[in-house]
Amino acid sequence: MKYAPVRLIHIFCFLLATTLLAANAHAQGPIDDAVAHVGIGVGVAHYDPTNDDGQTSQGIAIAYRWHSFHSGWGPTVGLDWHRTDFDQTLGGLDAPLGSFRMRALLAGFGHTRHLGRFFASANMSGGYSFNDFTVANDAFPTFAGSGVSLVGVHVDNSWVLKPSVAVWYDVLKHVGVGLGAAYLVARPNETITTVSGTQEQHLKTDAVELTAGVTFGVWKKKP
Repeated sequence: MKYAPVRLIHIFCFLLATTLLAANAHAQGPIDDAVAHVGIGVGVAHYDPTNDDGQTSQGIAIAYRWHSFHSGWGPTVGLDWHRTDFDQTLGGLDAPLGSFRMRALLAGFGHTRHLGRFFASANMSGGYSFNDFTVANDAFPTFAGSGVSLVGVHVDNSWVLKPSVAVWYDVLKHVGVGLGAAYLVARPNETITTVSGTQEQHLKTDAVELTAGVTFGVWKKKP
């Protein structure tokens, strides 16, 4: 879920304006119910790939939360958009390969525990990721220096699995702060093309994700 700061501001403003307009309209049915529970804000995220060739990264993230008034089970939805830089082993050396970008849409089921202003949740979600790969500028000369002429790198879209836990605290009536941890499992097919042929393998993009954020919502409990 990592974005450039300017793009993040645009998206956040759009989502916040949509929420406020929906609240002012006092719509009935599913829209009104969603407005009563959803929270949107900003946060920071840390990604630690389990693949030795992957590089850790940090970035600004969109924070989102489905506020629950009571403990219990329920459906969950989410997004996971981030980048990870990968290296490639060449003759015993780790050479820069490029940047993998994931844009995953997730849905699942989880349980929320309500303890006063504290909310603890755990859920299991899965979904589909739209992936692409950008080759690093240094990759072509580095490969050429090792005697291999790189043509390009391609990754397929893939299914993903993401168990996660989170703790939220309502510091004010409509403002919550939270911490979350998740383990993302994704193994898209990767094709590395050189002048001598192609190499296909599953790119292990699994990562431990740690997030912290603040959200703003209306928390409008129906009578």
